[in-house]
Amino acid sequence: MGGSTRIRRRLAATAMAAAALLLVPAASDAQAAVTLTASAAPKEIVFGGSTTISGQLSGAVPPGPHAIELQASPYPYTAPFQTVTTAATGADGSYSIAAVKPDRNTRYRVVSTDPTAAAQSPDVPVTVDEKLQTHIRYLPLGRARLTVSSAHPTDLAWGGRSAYWFVAQGSPRFKVVRQTRTTQDSKGVTHLSADFAVPAGHFRYLVCFSAPNQLAMGPAAAHSTCHRHDFTRKAALPPPLTATFLGGRGSGPAGFPFASRIASARRYLAGRSGYTAFAVVDSQGRVGGVNVHRRFVTASVVKAMLLVAYLRKLAAAHRGLDSNSRSILYPMIHVSDNNAASAVYGRVGDGGLYRLAHAAGMTDFSVSGSWGNAQLSAFDQSRYFFRINNLLPRQFRGYARGLLSGIAGYESWGIPRVARPHGWRVFFKGGWRSTGRGQLVHQIGRLERGRTVFSLAVMTDGDPSMGYGITTIQGVTARLLAGRAPPASHARTLGPGGG
Repeated sequence: MGGSTRIRRRLAATAMAAAALLLVPAASDAQAAVTLTASAAPKEIVFGGSTTISGQLSGAVPPGPHAIELQASPYPYTAPFQTVTTAATGADGSYSIAAVKPDRNTRYRVVSTDPTAAAQSPDVPVTVDEKLQTHIRYLPLGRARLTVSSAHPTDLAWGGRSAYWFVAQGSPRFKVVRQTRTTQDSKGVTHLSADFAVPAGHFRYLVCFSAPNQLAMGPAAAHSTCHRHDFTRKAALPPPLTATFLGGRGSGPAGFPFASRIASARRYLAGRSGYTAFAVVDSQGRVGGVNVHRRFVTASVVKAMLLVAYLRKLAAAHRGLDSNSRSILYPMIHVSDNNAASAVYGRVGDGGLYRLAHAAGMTDFSVSGSWGNAQLSAFDQSRYFFRINNLLPRQFRGYARGLLSGIAGYESWGIPRVARPHGWRVFFKGGWRSTGRGQLVHQIGRLERGRTVFSLAVMTDGDPSMGYGITTIQGVTARLLAGRAPPASHARTLGPGGG
């Protein structure tokens, strides 16, 4: 009995001693209880900006201060961490290191160098965005100039890269509109600039290029693959953080006549009989209409081309207008004289007309052996009249404009009859003749009022009468100008001269 009691007492003493040992922490556990935290605020900055790294040294450490180091590893994070600066914690172990200015994406960590409180923080990433400036300026004739500059470290060589510019409107389809090259100045700023056509109203744009080490700047998701062809992007564009893949929105100014009026003219023409087309180049240089590339035999509208081709030939030969030239040019335009047109055609030929068509950017024009055989479209003729001032030699510009705005009154139907009462100055040419379809009636005009300029071509064939074609032209013009059309014309013929 006594032996059993002694054994139980020894076992109890051993258990108590073991429990006491468990209450004494090992040296390694005490060391592990020291922690060092770190965070950046803000976590994302713009190139040239700064952030603050702060945190807390805590655990089994004696009262502070304690020496610490801020260490950094910049992109591509392959070099060992290097000390950026040294500091000390407060008595409570807290610290704050301000004005930390990484120039690219960088990982930071804080290390306590005090032997009595050795510790290391987890890595703290800081994202550095490029310093972007974007400006869009709207230019005449439906164009815009977009300029982009990106400030970044000078060692990032982003100059001389192929940049692709895209525009989308009303659909996720981005269409490439320009290709340029980036430039880079001595301060490390990469520049992009391009002029391109923009639609009226809201649109989206995107410019991209592939840059070496582009992941050194900004979030990785901001850099997407740069395509050089049209593409569809249904997802929203990323925020504008990088010039390598930069998207934005714009709003192109509307031209005159407004889109709603062009649509009204289109609906009106759909209700007219015959073989028809019309094209408008609005005051922003955008082309609208219906059947704009449908080709028609010219009738006398080609005489406006003969006029300019002849004057360009005189200018190339350094000749002025003599009485002989005036004797054929004036009747050809003023009363649409066919004999005078043949005389002019004999001097300029097919070659002179083709050279003019090329200079005007025509795509559908053709002629062979006779001015009366010329084929043209509303698209070509509206563009031609819109650009006619620049196609005319400067010394003859006033003369030609006087002819085209002073056509005989009995031929001033259609566009001028509707537009002149509204204060428009009209430069125009009409044509009419019989064809296998019926009656053909064309008219092309350039309308100017103040700084507003637009051009219009209305072409009809297969009309039941001359008056029907005139009424069609006046109806289209009235809807473009939001005016009242004159009463229907009942003209049967305007006599010879129409082509």
